[in-house]
Amino acid sequence: MRTLLFMNVILGLSWGATAADLAPSLQWVKTTGGSGNSSVAAAAADATGNLYIVGSTTSLDFPITPAGTPVAQTTAGGSMLVRIDLASASASRLFPANLPPIGVAAAAPADPSILFAASGSQIWKSSDGGSTWSMISQFAGGVSVSGLAVDPTKSTTVYAGTPTVGINRSIDGGATWTAINNGITSAPDGSIRVGGVWVEPASPNVIFTSTAFGLARSTDSGATWKTVGGGNSFSAVAFDPITAGTLYFVDGNTISKSTDNGETFVRVSPLPDQTALFTLAPDPKHAGVLYAGTSAGIFQSGDSGATWSLKVAGVTTVLAADPNSPAFYANSSGYGIVKSTDGFATTSPIGANEPSVRQLIVSGPNLFEISAPTTDAFLMKLDSNGNVVYSTYFGGSGSDAATALAVGSDGSLYVAGTTNSADLPVTAGAYIIKLPSAHGGSASFVLKLNPDGSLAWATYFTETIVSAIAVDSTGNAYLGGASGGGLPTTAGAYQTDFQQSVASSGFFGVIGPLSAFVTKFNAKGTGLVYSTYIPTDNQKNTVAGTQALVVDAAGNVWIGAALNPGIVPTGIGASVVKLNSTGSAVLASAVQAGLGNVAALALDASSNVYVAGSTSQAAKFPATPGAFQSFPLPAIPALIYQAPSGGGLDAFVAKWDSSLTHLLAATLLGGELPDTATSVAVDSSGAVIVSGYTDSKAFPTHTPFQASFSSRAGFVAALDSNLSQLMFSTYLGDGRPFAVYGAVPDGSGNILVAGSTLSPGGAFVGGDNGASFSVGNLVVANKIALPPAPLVRLDSVQNYASRLGAPLAPGEPVTALGAGFGNGAQLMLDGSPLVTVSASATSIVAVVPDTAATSGVHTLQVSNNGTLSNSVYAPAAAASPAIYSADGSGAGQGYILNSDGTVNSPSNPAAPGSAITILVAGAGQYTLSNGFAVTALMPAVFINGFYCNGIAAVVGPVAGLPGNVYQLSVFVPDPAVLANNNPDLKNFKFPAQSGIQLLMGPSNASNFANSPMVSQNGIFINIK
Repeated sequence: MRTLLFMNVILGLSWGATAADLAPSLQWVKTTGGSGNSSVAAAAADATGNLYIVGSTTSLDFPITPAGTPVAQTTAGGSMLVRIDLASASASRLFPANLPPIGVAAAAPADPSILFAASGSQIWKSSDGGSTWSMISQFAGGVSVSGLAVDPTKSTTVYAGTPTVGINRSIDGGATWTAINNGITSAPDGSIRVGGVWVEPASPNVIFTSTAFGLARSTDSGATWKTVGGGNSFSAVAFDPITAGTLYFVDGNTISKSTDNGETFVRVSPLPDQTALFTLAPDPKHAGVLYAGTSAGIFQSGDSGATWSLKVAGVTTVLAADPNSPAFYANSSGYGIVKSTDGFATTSPIGANEPSVRQLIVSGPNLFEISAPTTDAFLMKLDSNGNVVYSTYFGGSGSDAATALAVGSDGSLYVAGTTNSADLPVTAGAYIIKLPSAHGGSASFVLKLNPDGSLAWATYFTETIVSAIAVDSTGNAYLGGASGGGLPTTAGAYQTDFQQSVASSGFFGVIGPLSAFVTKFNAKGTGLVYSTYIPTDNQKNTVAGTQALVVDAAGNVWIGAALNPGIVPTGIGASVVKLNSTGSAVLASAVQAGLGNVAALALDASSNVYVAGSTSQAAKFPATPGAFQSFPLPAIPALIYQAPSGGGLDAFVAKWDSSLTHLLAATLLGGELPDTATSVAVDSSGAVIVSGYTDSKAFPTHTPFQASFSSRAGFVAALDSNLSQLMFSTYLGDGRPFAVYGAVPDGSGNILVAGSTLSPGGAFVGGDNGASFSVGNLVVANKIALPPAPLVRLDSVQNYASRLGAPLAPGEPVTALGAGFGNGAQLMLDGSPLVTVSASATSIVAVVPDTAATSGVHTLQVSNNGTLSNSVYAPAAAASPAIYSADGSGAGQGYILNSDGTVNSPSNPAAPGSAITILVAGAGQYTLSNGFAVTALMPAVFINGFYCNGIAAVVGPVAGLPGNVYQLSVFVPDPAVLANNNPDLKNFKFPAQSGIQLLMGPSNASNFANSPMVSQNGIFINIK
């Protein structure tokens, strides 16, 4: 039954009228982003085919329209490096080309023009006071640098602390490095964990470093070390600049003092009220005076730490003293830099307001602020050929991000976002001209760009989360999002008071409270037309947020609402709410369990409402009769010891009528792993365009132009208006993880797409193993034409064993699925026909040649009596392993032979310690040695995560399977042997059904499942 269900889900997705089939064709690809991280938030198109993209970037060199173009902002609002002239107090935000985020920096006391900075494993140097920088060295193996110090008498001698290879010293200005760890205790794994490094100003041969095993000291410039104190690698040292040999050691909230250059330490008095201590700085002009930056503010001690008094209230994490004057500098209240020359009796602001300063360095005539990278919003417009019309920053010194956009009928761009910048470039007469949140807290902003990219108006909004924006025909902007209270409301609005109450999940504690809201601005951004909370829908469900918003021709607002969001799913599904044109009443609402998160809304010509997003696992999906996909793909079966599992989250599209009375259609769109829809649109023909991202290799594709090339890929697809037929569907992206955040019709029959490449992570959150794909790298825009599909249609090419769209490896048997094939059809690889095993009207089984490329890109087509299908690009690989399943479904019981040659099964399990043989497709190229197969890549088998010792492999035919089959024999691990090596496994016993996987290539037993060349999940072996 599993085989039939699986194949029905896979193959049944392709049915539909061929008259509606389209063949997407990539017209152009444009990329931008600069040297930092850039993420797309949303995209839209105007009636003439221009594409608008907004998002956020940390790039200080994000490509901006050339000088002379009237764009809103030509430089980033914030900088990680600010130089303040101490004589004039003037500040300069520096934007050095290619300088990455600074982790830690140090100045050369002997030459104030020289600065060193570490970014990850890289060492950078400036010789002109921070104006320009060059990378001078890099530690091998991804070693990161956690501390830097420069010899006070020799600017060519530099020390670097690392959390893995200890202390390193350079005597040539950072060009080359030598480890100096004699006497520093190493960890059990051999690493030497070091944090900061400090050089005694009066005795440069005396150096301290914080290590994982305590404070270490060297009296011979690092040649030898001795542990002299407690603490860990996060501890810190501060020298008394007046009294030689006196220093202070900070370990957490404990301060100790040494008067013998670190030979011995004595604790001083703690700070009052268990205040968290962040930094300590002795006064260079007054003996015995200390300043402490804490969670409560700046404390002063006039007696070397015996007593303390609060001088300035407000969180202070960084302090710096000017050795040449009475001046002290601090980032008081966590926002902006203040200066004091009277022991913090008074303070005055100095320099730029950088809200995330993490280091202050006084170097000669300058003060340098080192900040964490901040984001700016970026706003860009491309013409129909992908040429940049304008590209601009928008932001201040803090972190700013665009979250939503809308395009007016005249080509004006309306953008909403978040900010904690107090110096956002708002316009005169704006609705709110000052940041409404205190001490660097977040608020929202709204702006309008003229069609040429110049700023029409910009305003702060309140401390709300704005998720959506729309604009009507007269230029009024509508905002939707979530508010925790404090929303400015207007008389006569639907709900003027915040009504939500604090809720608890019963397990995770208090959640919320939040309320959805809709606010309508006037066309000049100077005031509100109306503003209202939407605390509940007509079904009395709590509405906690507006996640999507559209405005119809009559001015009614339709919102996609979040109902009772929380960590524990409630089972209550997505809601659509319709608000009247004056914001005074909810006209209708609809709720449907199982739909989950709403990401986007669209209206058709009849005001039917389409909703797209990702499903809720708390309730069954409400697929309607005739839906394209009614069930999640059950690619990974439940084992005896596991809870049932399916494809995780799936993308969905649903359609309500204009009265929100009837759910007209609802379909899933997903594969064996998480899939999410991020946008939905309706084109002039009524086709429903949906886009998003997927981790699935069995995502439903239809006349695609490419396969998946990465662990996460974008997708764009079109469904008919009844959501019953897939008109086209294709993956998007290259070898980097990628997500699409907008796909919109251009008015001429094409689709415009925008997305971001992503940085992969290792988190597994909420069933989504890609949940940590959160940092964008590069902005990508595409234009896709939609000609009719050819008579011969290629939909996907799958590994024959796994039934997944895996990379193509030499010797791999594959199945091509589509339509119009016929008995004489052939699968073509790079223009050459493959050996056909079998063919039908909808499928071809063939074998990739042993000589096929092991890297790069293959082009696949089907030829049927000279008629060619659409071309599909697919990745080549040295291996693409998959274990055959006993029933041919690609999941469940593996096709595995026990030591006696019989097939493994629940009634015929393998004994621990016995030999087994697994049957594999896609093991890659091999040679023969004495009759045994030796693959180009080393195989490694794991059962339930335990490595299996290998025996040998052979290659040859197996009845019922295509081509020559790689047959690998290994031993099942014996728990008794495992227990001998690890006493914690004394009572371990393999589950009766244990997962088994094959890795080709370098083996890392602790992380083998994340290899790109590992066999599919969901195959198990029965063990006694």
